[in-house]
Amino acid sequence: MGVLVALGGGLLLFGDPSGGPGAGVGEAKGGGRPEVSTSPSSVTATGAPSASPTPTGPPQLVGKVLKEAREIADGAGYGVVTHDASDRDDGQWDADGWKVCFQAAGGQRGGGRPVLDLGVVRVEAPCPGADGEEIPWPSMPGVAGADLFGAEEMLEAVGVRKVRPESVYTDVTLPADPSAWRVCFQEPAPGRRIENPQYATAYLKLAPPDAACPDAPYARSKPEPTS
Repeated sequence: MGVLVALGGGLLLFGDPSGGPGAGVGEAKGGGRPEVSTSPSSVTATGAPSASPTPTGPPQLVGKVLKEAREIADGAGYGVVTHDASDRDDGQWDADGWKVCFQAAGGQRGGGRPVLDLGVVRVEAPCPGADGEEIPWPSMPGVAGADLFGAEEMLEAVGVRKVRPESVYTDVTLPADPSAWRVCFQEPAPGRRIENPQYATAYLKLAPPDAACPDAPYARSKPEPTS
């Protein structure tokens, strides 16, 4: 009876498988080189499953987009739960659309993995002063009296980038470059809260640099001719 011995990833056959006396040690049946079995079923590879990272301290995630924050936390050995950090209770379905404002320990999961509780808001929103407070959207600045160039700078400072200028006088046409014209009226009104200013539009009524502002928009600079 032959004996199989594991050697270097294969199997060596010692003795004659038929039990005959003529077979030498380490020789294949009928003489020649030893037989080496390379059958996958004859060699079993064993490997330990990769272990989860051992937490060394919570990563700082405030200011990061939620998708990135989750990846960083997972790599550091932490789980993540999230909640709306404003006074609303919106669900965080799109991880790319939220950013982290607040971070706190959230206990442990069933498997013993520590959890971070992240307070998040939409990426375009400013963070509230404290977790659960109202989002501090900016207020509309007062731009009346400024020329259009200066008004646009003040509006851009609060995130309003869409400006629609019009002549305040119905009988005066706005030039191709009205940057030196003066703002007489504006909408939204000064002090009004602007939610999502990147989508807001400021409507400005302008007068020529050498003309006074009328009492109300859509006035005439000159009286209508009488017949």
